[in-house]
Amino acid sequence: MAAPKPVGMKQLFGEAGQSHQVHQLKSRVEELEAELTQLRSGALDSQEKAALEQQIEELTSQLAATGGTHEISLSLIDPDPNQPRATFPKALIQERSESLRRHGQKTPIIVVPQADGRYILFEGELRWRAATLLGWKTLKAVFLLEEKTEDEENIFEGQLVTSIHSQKLHDLDLAAALIRLITHRYPYFENQEKTIPKTLKAAIRRFERSGQLSELSEIRIANHEEQQQWLESVGFKQPEEQDIFAVLLGLQLHPVSISNNIFPLLDLPEDLKQVIKTEGIESSKARELSKLTAEQLEVSETKARAIRADVTEKAIQEKLSLTQIKTLVKDTLKQHQTTNSTTKQPKVAEKTIKAIQSIELQEIEQDQLEELRQALKNKLQEIERMIGVS
Repeated sequence: MAAPKPVGMKQLFGEAGQSHQVHQLKSRVEELEAELTQLRSGALDSQEKAALEQQIEELTSQLAATGGTHEISLSLIDPDPNQPRATFPKALIQERSESLRRHGQKTPIIVVPQADGRYILFEGELRWRAATLLGWKTLKAVFLLEEKTEDEENIFEGQLVTSIHSQKLHDLDLAAALIRLITHRYPYFENQEKTIPKTLKAAIRRFERSGQLSELSEIRIANHEEQQQWLESVGFKQPEEQDIFAVLLGLQLHPVSISNNIFPLLDLPEDLKQVIKTEGIESSKARELSKLTAEQLEVSETKARAIRADVTEKAIQEKLSLTQIKTLVKDTLKQHQTTNSTTKQPKVAEKTIKAIQSIELQEIEQDQLEELRQALKNKLQEIERMIGVS
């Protein structure tokens, strides 16, 4: 039996001569891609949600009427790699799976057929995850063959803006999305993504020393022309700094908040990142749990991961508040840290060595470099005297 044929835009409205209608549907598809992020986040009020769901239902009906409804194997379906949201808490998936179990699938999902025989989700990722949890083998689906007029990164940026405004995108998803957007806008950052947070932090420190930090709150909400004038006149030390600020301010994000609260999440241990994606744990709680490192616990990395997993599980199961988690982390550290001063002494030296090695000299002004050189010189002389005495 021949495989079902994907439905293209032109098939929805006939052949040539109706290109205006084709263009209208293309535009509507692109708008829906961004708006779907809001629907997934649950950020819309009841009236907005009902209107958007109606639009999706109409598109689904058009596709079903033209190309039919098909049973698609769940194993052949992949989530949309171009949407910023990657966090789907288990509780939300379980809630939808119970609805599917009780009432069945009322509306087909929309998928985009791929050349290799697989399908990318356009709409319905929560139902797909819920059906997988139930052990279903297939889902009803309609096909959409996208004939894009915009590149994927432009659509991704639209999804990101929508997600930011909905204030429901998890901070970890936002951090990853910003790195991707900055890298797309300025390709010279490719393979150097880890330098973006460091470059931003260096610029913020310099603004703080020069007293320019207070300007960011106003320029963040200024119009595009005012932001451009500020970016060109403020005096960035490196062009990379200006490019990063341009992206953040263009999204009306405060660079200080991104530097202090968002980008640090990229350095979380992978186990905590996974917990965020599956449990939706708040970023503030994840940052607190990340303090349970091998170094702080004075145990091996394997042991530290096990301890962190146990504490994290307790925090989730008992629905602990941030204050309670802070107390739990503090108590856990006390419990595992050794009190033997002879074993602690070497760690002081190790931390000092690491601190010196991690100094980013390019972030330090010229006059402060001289002060640092003199301080290190004095300390070196002191060390030499101690070695000589011993």
